[in-house]
Amino acid sequence: MPEISGSTQILPVIGRPTPQVKAPHFFNAYFARQDIDAICHAMELSDDAADQLLELLRGWTNAPGIIATIPHKARAASACDELSERAAALGVANLVRREEDGRLVGDMSDGEGCVQAMRDHGVDPSGKRALVVGVGGAGSAIAYALAEANVSTLCVRDLDAARTEKLARMLRGRFPAIAISTDAPDMSALDIAVNGSPVGMNGDPNLPMSLDGIPSTAIVCDAVTAPEQTPWLKAAAQLGCKTSTGNDMVRGHFPILCSHFGFKPD
Repeated sequence: MPEISGSTQILPVIGRPTPQVKAPHFFNAYFARQDIDAICHAMELSDDAADQLLELLRGWTNAPGIIATIPHKARAASACDELSERAAALGVANLVRREEDGRLVGDMSDGEGCVQAMRDHGVDPSGKRALVVGVGGAGSAIAYALAEANVSTLCVRDLDAARTEKLARMLRGRFPAIAISTDAPDMSALDIAVNGSPVGMNGDPNLPMSLDGIPSTAIVCDAVTAPEQTPWLKAAAQLGCKTSTGNDMVRGHFPILCSHFGFKPD
């Protein structure tokens, strides 16, 4: 670990819970490689405390910003003075940068990370038939990124029917050439299946939905980072599918994370 001094920059990750958070691992290794006087650490915060920290960030001059994870991505977006197009469309942000004048600028990069991880595994989403389970912060961003990547069909599923339909309406308006559904998918017709929900996190043995019928040619991805091999991914591997982990997703968008805070990706 680098020596922490009065000039050390602080990059907090706010969430609840935080045992699964991987950004400190990736960022602190990056800071050490680049000899940057900075540290990244997780802060497990209540909703009120997260709101207070986001306001405090405006005057926190040795913090380049914050990273938000579940359940604080929506409040992170609400705190921002400026949002990227995708963050504004989704109403969530996982990255909040503090400008010198105290303004907060947000972006949402989870979806880009998931799509890049697919590409790193040799799968181009363009023209593929995709399913995303879970339409919270990560799941909605993944659905948006898949639409941007020009999938041919996209099914979004969540226990919250109203939230699912709201996302589907927004995506249909922005990507009219893509067939977007909220109905139960035909698993045998899928090329891509993504868990964007927290199901399977930190020892949860459940699956977000059954993978029965999915072809072995499909890629199955998970946004959950702990454990790395989730029950969803283990079930997919048993069916012969290619898999992509939550850590693959973090690696996929890590250059975006670095750039957003003014660090040069290595």
